[in-house]
Amino acid sequence: MQLVTLDAAPNAAGQPLFVEFVNTLHWYEGAPIELIGSEPEFAAWLLEHGLPAVDVPGCLPEVHRLREHVRGATEALTRRREVPEVDMQALQIALSAPTGSLRLVDSQSARPQLNFATDAAAADVFSFEIALSVALFLRSPQRKRLKLCANPGCGFAFVDTSINATRRWCFMRFCGNRVKVRAFRGRQKTGGRAL
Repeated sequence: MQLVTLDAAPNAAGQPLFVEFVNTLHWYEGAPIELIGSEPEFAAWLLEHGLPAVDVPGCLPEVHRLREHVRGATEALTRRREVPEVDMQALQIALSAPTGSLRLVDSQSARPQLNFATDAAAADVFSFEIALSVALFLRSPQRKRLKLCANPGCGFAFVDTSINATRRWCFMRFCGNRVKVRAFRGRQKTGGRAL
Protein backbone atom coordinates (compact mmCIF):
# COMPACT_ATOMS: atom_id res chain seq x y z
CA MET A 1 0.00 0.00 0.00
CA GLN A 2 1.26 3.45 -0.94
CA LEU A 3 0.34 6.70 0.75
CA VAL A 4 0.15 9.85 -1.37
CA THR A 5 0.13 13.15 0.52
CA LEU A 6 -2.73 15.22 -0.87
CA ASP A 7 -1.61 18.53 0.56
CA ALA A 8 2.08 18.33 -0.34
CA ALA A 9 3.96 21.62 -0.32
CA PRO A 10 6.20 22.78 -3.17
CA ASN A 11 9.90 21.94 -2.96
CA ALA A 12 12.40 24.26 -1.25
CA ALA A 13 12.68 26.41 -4.41
CA GLY A 14 8.89 26.89 -4.43
CA GLN A 15 8.30 24.69 -7.47
CA PRO A 16 5.38 22.23 -7.54
CA LEU A 17 6.03 18.62 -8.57
CA PHE A 18 4.41 19.03 -11.99
CA VAL A 19 6.81 21.90 -12.84
CA GLU A 20 9.79 19.76 -11.90
CA PHE A 21 8.34 16.98 -14.06
CA VAL A 22 7.74 19.25 -17.09
CA ASN A 23 11.34 20.44 -16.85
CA THR A 24 12.67 16.93 -17.34
CA LEU A 25 12.50 17.93 -21.01
CA HIS A 26 13.74 21.41 -21.77
CA TRP A 27 15.92 23.05 -24.37
CA TYR A 28 19.39 24.56 -24.34
CA GLU A 29 19.99 26.90 -27.25
CA GLY A 30 17.16 25.12 -29.06
CA ALA A 31 18.55 21.59 -28.54
CA PRO A 32 16.40 19.26 -26.39
CA ILE A 33 17.76 18.16 -23.01
CA GLU A 34 16.06 14.92 -21.88
CA LEU A 35 16.58 14.19 -18.19
CA ILE A 36 14.48 11.01 -18.02
CA GLY A 37 15.31 9.38 -21.34
CA SER A 38 16.13 6.01 -19.79
CA GLU A 39 14.67 3.90 -17.01
CA PRO A 40 17.69 4.43 -14.69
CA GLU A 41 17.43 8.21 -15.23
CA PHE A 42 13.71 8.11 -14.45
CA ALA A 43 14.31 6.00 -11.32
CA ALA A 44 16.98 8.48 -10.16
CA TRP A 45 14.60 11.40 -10.79
CA LEU A 46 11.86 9.70 -8.77
CA LEU A 47 14.18 9.10 -5.83
CA GLU A 48 15.50 12.67 -6.03
CA HIS A 49 11.92 13.90 -5.65
CA GLY A 50 11.03 11.56 -2.80
CA LEU A 51 8.88 9.27 -4.93
CA PRO A 52 9.07 5.46 -4.98
CA ALA A 53 11.16 4.10 -7.85
CA VAL A 54 9.48 0.70 -8.15
CA ASP A 55 8.00 -0.91 -11.27
CA VAL A 56 9.91 1.51 -13.52
CA PRO A 57 10.64 -0.98 -16.35
CA GLY A 58 8.37 -0.48 -19.33
CA CYS A 59 6.55 2.63 -18.10
CA LEU A 60 8.71 5.31 -19.77
CA PRO A 61 6.56 5.77 -22.91
CA GLU A 62 3.50 6.35 -20.70
CA VAL A 63 5.48 8.78 -18.54
CA HIS A 64 6.61 10.74 -21.61
CA ARG A 65 3.02 10.92 -22.89
CA LEU A 66 1.88 12.27 -19.52
CA ARG A 67 4.66 14.84 -19.64
CA GLU A 68 3.46 16.02 -23.06
CA HIS A 69 0.00 16.62 -21.61
CA VAL A 70 1.37 18.38 -18.54
CA ARG A 71 3.57 20.53 -20.83
CA GLY A 72 0.46 21.43 -22.86
CA ALA A 73 -1.35 22.45 -19.68
CA THR A 74 1.68 24.40 -18.46
CA GLU A 75 2.04 26.32 -21.72
CA ALA A 76 -1.68 27.16 -21.72
CA LEU A 77 -1.51 28.41 -18.13
CA THR A 78 1.55 30.58 -18.82
CA ARG A 79 -0.31 32.20 -21.72
CA ARG A 80 -3.43 32.68 -19.56
CA ARG A 81 -5.46 30.41 -21.82
CA GLU A 82 -7.76 27.51 -21.13
CA VAL A 83 -6.03 24.16 -20.77
CA PRO A 84 -6.62 22.18 -24.01
CA GLU A 85 -9.33 19.54 -23.64
CA VAL A 86 -6.99 16.69 -24.65
CA ASP A 87 -4.53 17.66 -21.91
CA MET A 88 -7.26 18.14 -19.29
CA GLN A 89 -8.75 14.76 -20.20
CA ALA A 90 -5.37 13.05 -19.71
CA LEU A 91 -5.05 14.68 -16.29
CA GLN A 92 -8.61 13.64 -15.36
CA ILE A 93 -7.82 10.03 -16.32
CA ALA A 94 -4.64 10.12 -14.21
CA LEU A 95 -6.60 11.49 -11.25
CA SER A 96 -9.26 8.81 -11.48
CA ALA A 97 -7.02 5.79 -12.25
CA PRO A 98 -6.00 4.61 -8.77
CA THR A 99 -8.63 3.45 -6.33
CA GLY A 100 -8.13 3.85 -2.62
CA SER A 101 -9.21 5.65 0.49
CA LEU A 102 -8.43 8.86 2.33
CA ARG A 103 -6.45 8.73 5.55
CA LEU A 104 -5.56 11.35 8.10
CA VAL A 105 -1.94 10.86 9.17
CA ASP A 106 -0.43 12.37 12.33
CA SER A 107 -3.88 13.47 13.44
CA GLN A 108 -2.58 14.55 16.87
CA SER A 109 0.15 16.78 15.45
CA ALA A 110 -0.14 20.51 14.83
CA ARG A 111 -0.31 19.86 11.08
CA PRO A 112 -1.95 16.53 10.26
CA GLN A 113 -1.65 15.32 6.67
CA LEU A 114 -4.40 14.11 4.39
CA ASN A 115 -3.21 11.07 2.44
CA PHE A 116 -4.62 8.82 -0.25
CA ALA A 117 -3.94 5.13 0.42
CA THR A 118 -3.89 2.91 -2.65
CA ASP A 119 -2.70 -0.48 -3.90
CA ALA A 120 -2.55 0.75 -7.51
CA ALA A 121 0.43 0.10 -9.76
CA ALA A 122 3.38 2.44 -9.27
CA ALA A 123 2.91 4.02 -12.73
CA ASP A 124 -0.72 4.86 -11.90
CA VAL A 125 0.30 6.34 -8.55
CA PHE A 126 3.00 8.45 -10.21
CA SER A 127 0.55 9.76 -12.82
CA PHE A 128 -1.92 10.49 -10.03
CA GLU A 129 0.69 12.48 -8.06
CA ILE A 130 1.61 14.57 -11.11
CA ALA A 131 -2.04 15.22 -12.02
CA LEU A 132 -2.83 16.03 -8.38
CA SER A 133 0.02 18.55 -8.36
CA VAL A 134 -1.51 20.26 -11.42
CA ALA A 135 -5.02 20.17 -9.93
CA LEU A 136 -3.91 21.70 -6.63
CA PHE A 137 -1.93 24.34 -8.51
CA LEU A 138 -5.00 25.30 -10.56
CA ARG A 139 -6.70 26.27 -7.28
CA SER A 140 -3.65 28.14 -6.01
CA PRO A 141 -3.11 31.90 -5.99
CA GLN A 142 0.34 31.08 -7.44
CA ARG A 143 -1.35 30.10 -10.69
CA LYS A 144 -0.71 33.53 -12.22
CA ARG A 145 3.00 33.27 -11.40
CA LEU A 146 3.63 30.24 -13.62
CA LYS A 147 5.99 31.26 -16.41
CA LEU A 148 8.21 29.92 -19.17
CA CYS A 149 11.75 31.23 -19.50
CA ALA A 150 11.90 34.35 -21.71
CA ASN A 151 14.81 32.82 -23.66
CA PRO A 152 13.08 31.45 -26.78
CA GLY A 153 15.58 28.57 -26.97
CA CYS A 154 14.91 27.32 -23.42
CA GLY A 155 11.31 26.34 -22.52
CA PHE A 156 12.05 25.87 -18.80
CA ALA A 157 8.93 26.34 -16.65
CA PHE A 158 8.97 27.96 -13.22
CA VAL A 159 6.74 29.53 -10.62
CA ASP A 160 7.96 33.09 -10.11
CA THR A 161 8.55 33.40 -6.38
CA SER A 162 10.10 36.88 -6.60
CA ILE A 163 8.39 39.59 -4.53
CA ASN A 164 7.24 41.63 -7.54
CA ALA A 165 6.62 38.65 -9.85
CA THR A 166 9.06 40.12 -12.39
CA ARG A 167 11.35 37.14 -12.93
CA ARG A 168 11.81 36.41 -16.65
CA TRP A 169 14.51 33.75 -16.82
CA CYS A 170 14.77 30.18 -15.62
CA PHE A 171 18.16 31.10 -14.17
CA MET A 172 19.76 34.50 -14.57
CA ARG A 173 23.26 33.03 -14.71
CA PHE A 174 22.31 30.91 -17.72
CA CYS A 175 19.54 32.23 -19.93
CA GLY A 176 19.24 35.76 -18.58
CA ASN A 177 22.93 36.46 -18.90
CA ARG A 178 23.16 34.78 -22.31
CA VAL A 179 20.26 36.78 -23.80
CA LYS A 180 21.50 40.05 -22.32
CA VAL A 181 25.02 39.50 -23.69
CA ARG A 182 23.57 38.73 -27.14
CA ALA A 183 21.52 41.92 -27.04
CA PHE A 184 24.55 43.93 -25.93
CA ARG A 185 26.71 42.50 -28.71
CA GLY A 186 23.96 43.21 -31.22
CA ARG A 187 23.81 46.83 -30.09
CA GLN A 188 27.62 47.07 -30.31
CA LYS A 189 27.64 45.77 -33.91
CA THR A 190 24.85 48.12 -34.91
CA GLY A 191 26.49 51.03 -33.12
CA GLY A 192 29.87 50.26 -34.71
CA ARG A 193 28.43 50.36 -38.21
CA ALA A 194 26.61 53.61 -37.59
CA LEU A 195 29.84 55.48 -36.82
